[in-house]
Amino acid sequence: MPDNILLLKEILQYLETYQQEVGNADIKEFSIYLRDQVISPNDKHSGLEFDKNNYKNYKSYKEVEFSTLLTGLFRFAKHYIKKALANTSFKTIDEFGFLATLLREESLLKNELIHKHHLEISSGSEIIKRLVRNELILEYPDEKDKRAKRVALTPIGRKEILSAFDEMHQVSEIIIGNLSPSEIDQSLAAFNKLTYFHQHIYEEDRNTDLKQLHHKYIENSKD
Repeated sequence: MPDNILLLKEILQYLETYQQEVGNADIKEFSIYLRDQVISPNDKHSGLEFDKNNYKNYKSYKEVEFSTLLTGLFRFAKHYIKKALANTSFKTIDEFGFLATLLREESLLKNELIHKHHLEISSGSEIIKRLVRNELILEYPDEKDKRAKRVALTPIGRKEILSAFDEMHQVSEIIIGNLSPSEIDQSLAAFNKLTYFHQHIYEEDRNTDLKQLHHKYIENSKD
């Protein structure tokens, strides 16, 4: 049997287990799953047992240091983003994100737009209200369901979001800082893997309490 046929059969076996365990049809997520199974199947999280009284040595716990650093990087990013948006008609990254999404999608149901950005309905609705009030987006009844509302960019909104892209790209380059191209690729692989992990929780267990989430996604994964 030709080698490429054997390789395809092996890939199909991984694809079958991927469908059983993950159930997604995203090629990028499957590539991350395949890499984990083939290249680093035994590379599980390990480290010291967490002791809250050892708070002075928090860096000895990789998961704590990772979360702390990630939170700090987010705050640095917010600082740069605030500068980039200072001269626009929108002032927050969420407002920018809503407009950028509508530029790509053309129109969405209000709830679809809010869920794409992982926000609560109440918070997302307030953002939409501000954007409508500033004439950056408009809302109108959905053709299939007149009770539902769709949102789309206005000409003003399209102009504003396009004018913000140059400075936001500068922000992106500042955020990646002094990472080399290979380090950026490694970071993207890690962040994509984490994003898929949390996306599944958001879609399937958004309202589950913290202890149950920890048991289902962390404790069970160590077995």
